[in-house]
Amino acid sequence: MQSAPRYSRIPVSDAGGMAVHLPVVDIGPEPRKLAVIAGIHGDEPSPILLVDRLVVALRDLPLTAGIRVVAAANPPALMQRARWSNWDDEDMNRVGDGGGGPALTRRLAATLCDVVAGCELAINLHNFVMRTPLLAIQPPGQSAERHARHQRYIQALDPHVVWVFGSAPEDIKIFNSSIDAAMEQRGVDVMAVEMADLPELDEPLMRRAIAGLLRLAVLTGCVAPEAALTPPPKHNAVFVHRHIIRAPGAGIFEPIAPLGGTIETGEVVGQLIPLERPGDRVLVTAPVGGWLIQRLGQRFVRPGDMIATVGIVIP
Repeated sequence: MQSAPRYSRIPVSDAGGMAVHLPVVDIGPEPRKLAVIAGIHGDEPSPILLVDRLVVALRDLPLTAGIRVVAAANPPALMQRARWSNWDDEDMNRVGDGGGGPALTRRLAATLCDVVAGCELAINLHNFVMRTPLLAIQPPGQSAERHARHQRYIQALDPHVVWVFGSAPEDIKIFNSSIDAAMEQRGVDVMAVEMADLPELDEPLMRRAIAGLLRLAVLTGCVAPEAALTPPPKHNAVFVHRHIIRAPGAGIFEPIAPLGGTIETGEVVGQLIPLERPGDRVLVTAPVGGWLIQRLGQRFVRPGDMIATVGIVIP
């Protein structure tokens, strides 16, 4: 029996005469056990495409528990194609559960926390502007029990890379301000997942991501294992701490080093054609050695823009 999606809109605010709603898709019977979230940042369209593919895949499967999909968690930012809405200039990923604040972004965050409450697991999907493999984030400060559950989620998703967040006080402070932490405080396990931006998003990554999400649906009891028919996981994820390489100036960045391979300290990652010095080149080198896990394609950059990240492999 197919699982027909049920579409609804949760009212959030009447902002300056404009009604704002959170669009929600429910698939399968109660109770809801899995939530999949996209669109917290308005300049990250890849997750919207991914959840569309997921809903198409799920409607052909018999579901044993409910899955809730929020494809556009921050509609004002998405309409503006900006990281956050200029209505209040707040990052929805950094306001926790909204704290009861009147700003629209804070009300959206509070509503999102409400609509995923009761689920066992929420997958928070994002994308980087850089070419990026399927990447899961392991947050800091987890209890032993929570860490063990998170490892099972990672095994089911089967990402290429796991970015292990640092456990320094500043790292924990950053995570604790996130909407992920706010959902965790309500008893919902959260796993943040990153992928490439649309111009860099390829079909193999999409297939791997969909297969991983379906395995998570099996793990949370939403889909029977025999119904999902997903390929077995590869279990070849690399666990890393991430080191960011930033643009030394404004201009056109041209990548040189291949993505996904090892890189040595001092090795050339790419070159910058300076904005005011055509014909000149500025070599950009890796300050540390490791795996080149993310890298910008050929495009214009401003001083300080992220152009690559090196993953320092955790033994």
